[in-house]
Amino acid sequence: FFFIVPHLSGGLGAMRKAPVPLPAAPTPLEVLRDVLLFQADYAFAYYIFLALYCAACCRNLKEALPRLTWFYAIPLAVLTSFGGGIMVPVLLGLPAAPLINEALIPTMIIAWACVQYLHPVLALLQSPFGRAASNSGFEVFRYHVLAICSDLASRTLPPVSTGPLAGTLSCALVGPLLCGMIGGCGGAFMPLSNGLKALEGSTIPWRVQSSAVMSAWHHLLTHDAAVRASAAEYVPFLADPAMVKLCGILFFAGLPALQQLGLLPAGLLGPNPFVINAAKVKRA
Repeated sequence: FFFIVPHLSGGLGAMRKAPVPLPAAPTPLEVLRDVLLFQADYAFAYYIFLALYCAACCRNLKEALPRLTWFYAIPLAVLTSFGGGIMVPVLLGLPAAPLINEALIPTMIIAWACVQYLHPVLALLQSPFGRAASNSGFEVFRYHVLAICSDLASRTLPPVSTGPLAGTLSCALVGPLLCGMIGGCGGAFMPLSNGLKALEGSTIPWRVQSSAVMSAWHHLLTHDAAVRASAAEYVPFLADPAMVKLCGILFFAGLPALQQLGLLPAGLLGPNPFVINAAKVKRA
């Protein structure tokens, strides 16, 4: 007994003192994913990118129409910046984004006040660094709007039940594709008096073309299990919807950045007014 008790007590002490393994540190790719998707410890990044988005929109509006009054500038900025978040919910019979997200309109008002009255802020946004940061933030947030509109339509609309694709897809097809596209470029058609002027030229603007491509990318790889499984056979990380979103964000933000650096043609996928070296482009 005297030999057993010390042995047991030592064993129990060792059990009590056994170190608990620490969770593995996130990789740089995981940190980038969490920051750009506003998740985990980086949920606060949503407000940073919303501010960058509004700053880019107000800078663009100020450069195009420098003599706007407050009572015209704020409604115009809200309509052209959040047009997709207004039109898609209305089409689906739901409240528009600026009515349910309390941060959108106040952030836009603050951004316009800074651009209009604080000349150092406007100068910073027009500098190479400020333009690159705000443009990238704009594209990151734009993809989120596209994804939210696509997801909203997928949850609201029933799966394909008629036509040649009936039973082959586990989700609606046409509705989410259109809603995702409108989410990514709806501001091009706002205010409604603009009609389809954004599409009148011989070339379709970058925002419209990129929205069409990424709407299909996001919807099929996120909401259709069969398409996602087929894609994951060749590119395994596409099985994770978060990685699908990350790829879409990097496409939206990366391609204009490469154009700005002169590494890609400025007119690839249409003219982009945020790319300085793009020749005379229409506002999209």
